[in-house]
Amino acid sequence: MVKAMTKDNDIHDIEDIDCTEAIDKLYAYLDGEIDDAEVINRLEHHLEHCHSCFTRSQVETVLTDRMKAAAEKQTPESLKNRLRDMIDRFD
Repeated sequence: MVKAMTKDNDIHDIEDIDCTEAIDKLYAYLDGEIDDAEVINRLEHHLEHCHSCFTRSQVETVLTDRMKAAAEKQTPESLKNRLRDMIDRFD
């Protein structure tokens, strides 16, 4: 257990988690799929103190943002035509 200060300046005991547990929960956390405040606090506490896991979370965030941006772009018509031509050759 670690004494940690929350955003409300209250001191609470937060149970340490290891990197395996942090990474296991990281993707759900980044996607906003975790509702349990205790799990969120434990994970955020770990990320504040573990450079490796924090760095991984930052990489995943950037990667997700870039994938979302790429998905919003329109595929050029010339690329669509080339792909159709390639598929037609296999028939």
